Formats: sequence, C-alpha cells, structure tokens
Amino acid sequence: MADWREIEGFLFASGGSLSEDAIARHLGTTTLEVRVLLSELEAKLEGHGITLSWHDGQVSLTTAPDLGAYLANRLPAAPGEISAAALEALALIAYRQPVSRAEIDEVRGVRSERTVQTLLELGLIEVVGRSQGVGRAPLYGTTAEFLRRFNLASLADLPEVAQAEPEEEAL
Repeated sequence: MADWREIEGFLFASGGSLSEDAIARHLGTTTLEVRVLLSELEAKLEGHGITLSWHDGQVSLTTAPDLGAYLANRLPAAPGEISAAALEALALIAYRQPVSRAEIDEVRGVRSERTVQTLLELGLIEVVGRSQGVGRAPLYGTTAEFLRRFNLASLADLPEVAQAEPEEEAL
C-alpha cells in the first residue's frame, strides 16, 4: 500500500499536474486509494507554504494562495512573464472562448498576432476549433496550464465581470 509521502514525492518530482488515474498507475495502486491519500496529504499540508491544487481533473503541488502576493514581490520575474497586452488578450479568450484572433483584435483595437503567438508558446491557450466563415480561422480557448497558473479549478471559478451600462442616447 502506498502512503501520502509517496504521492507528495511523485507530484513534486513530476513538476506538473497529474490525474488520479496516472498517479495510481505509477504507484501501482487504485484510484480510490489515491483519493484517500490525497486527502491525507492535503491535511498534512494545511498551514504550509505549499498546497494541493486541482485543475481540470488533475492535481499538482502549488504555492499556498495566501503567499502569492508576498512571493511575487520578492522573486525575480519568471521566464514567460505575461505582459499587460497578453493578459488583456488572455482575459478576452478566457471569458469569450472559443474566439478568433480577429475578434480579439476588434475588442482590443490593435493587432494581436504576436500576443496570441506568445500565449500559445506559454501553453496558456490552444486552438480548439475552426470558424465556419471564409478562411476557417482558428478559434482559441484556454488550457489546463491556464487554470493551473491562475489557480482555478475550472472556468466556472473565473470572477464575474461587471457589465457596462448602456449609455442613454442624448436628447
């Protein structure tokens, strides 16, 4: 029988997210046992600097959410830091997906070709389909890496966006 320490070590060594099924296969145990051990590990990590995070059916070790701002101000910028333009495009994609680059350009008012390419390279978005229009433009959506990086279990965890009130016509 595996113990929670094996799962902790396996998650740490993997450096990414894994499904419960994958953990069970690698450790030679059942998914049910993995769930029990993950609960045990989560309890052991309570109050520590790391925590378990679930994203799109996968689990990983991440920095405790309450330390995010503290560490962001003390650590050097990580490779792949997201610019304000990329963050703006990423928010559009997250809330409106699937969305074409032309739609992103229209909302932002600037060309987003390089920004979209950067988000693809960072693994935060992916092509999720093709439009039905002329040219069959790629449609973009967010990835599990997006969920992991922003500590979201699913897209349902995105904050509500306040809708602007339509301006009244001048008399």
